[in-house]
Amino acid sequence: MPTTDAPSLNRKDPATASRLAPVAVSRRIVACLAGWLVPGLGHALLGRHGRAALIGFSIYAMTSLGLLMRGHLYSPFDLDELFSFRDMLSKVCLIGQIGIGALQPILIAVGVGTDFEFKAATYEYGTYFLVVAGLLNYLAIFDAFDIAKGRKA
Repeated sequence: MPTTDAPSLNRKDPATASRLAPVAVSRRIVACLAGWLVPGLGHALLGRHGRAALIGFSIYAMTSLGLLMRGHLYSPFDLDELFSFRDMLSKVCLIGQIGIGALQPILIAVGVGTDFEFKAATYEYGTYFLVVAGLLNYLAIFDAFDIAKGRKA
């Protein structure tokens, strides 16, 4: 027997229509760039504060755990390492870690996570925590874009 407690799937419902209304292209770009620079900020600008807090906490927690496990932050500023072809996996890690946003260059400038600590048993796990934190932020940026475009509630 059907119940009336189920949420409405009708797209013409005014409450759903206002949540799925697309925003201007410039606001989409700002939301995506803000979400890249500070994880969760793009969702906050779009009014999704709960989702913004969850995303920001998750990415910063993964970054903190990666650094506590002695993970390595790859630097996009080291041009010799950036354009050499001897270690391609480090380039993949760098692309992933760039997703962390403005926190990555700040940490590199302070000197956190820049030393290779091969003696640490958790070195590789920490490095991949940092990579996955950046990749998770890329997914959050795509999510913010879909919300701004009106494709997702």
